[in-house]
Amino acid sequence: AWGLTRATNDIDFVADGAFSRQTIAFAESLGYETIHTSEAFSHHVHPESDYGRVDLLYIYGTTADRLFDNATKRVSAREVSAPVLRPEHLAMMKALAMKNRPHRVLIDSPDVAFLLSLPDFDREQVRDYFARYGLLELFDAIDRHRS
Repeated sequence: AWGLTRATNDIDFVADGAFSRQTIAFAESLGYETIHTSEAFSHHVHPESDYGRVDLLYIYGTTADRLFDNATKRVSAREVSAPVLRPEHLAMMKALAMKNRPHRVLIDSPDVAFLLSLPDFDREQVRDYFARYGLLELFDAIDRHRS
């Protein structure tokens, strides 16, 4: 939604965790099979390869309110419209993924570098977030080496 195309086999959505059951039921009503579900995320695959795999990440309470209230654009496809989180929030979610699963550094660092290049990106807010998770050196390296 922000202009980066990356070859993956899935699409990720962020959803309010208070509605996870309804969100999963909606995916299943579209023909998706639920492969895994937890409080934090769920994975779904469609039998028709054109529909692919969908990963849902659940956020809750004030975090959900803040992120969705600050969404600055919308995308539409097949008569469905959805808010798009700010690039800063996406970069912070990438930081958390890298903190929890260090091998994700190889996957998510290029995405963070791209997000850093967007106009009006609040670099200091994201840098502070990386620092809170002990990832300041990583952030600075991504920032230094972005194209």
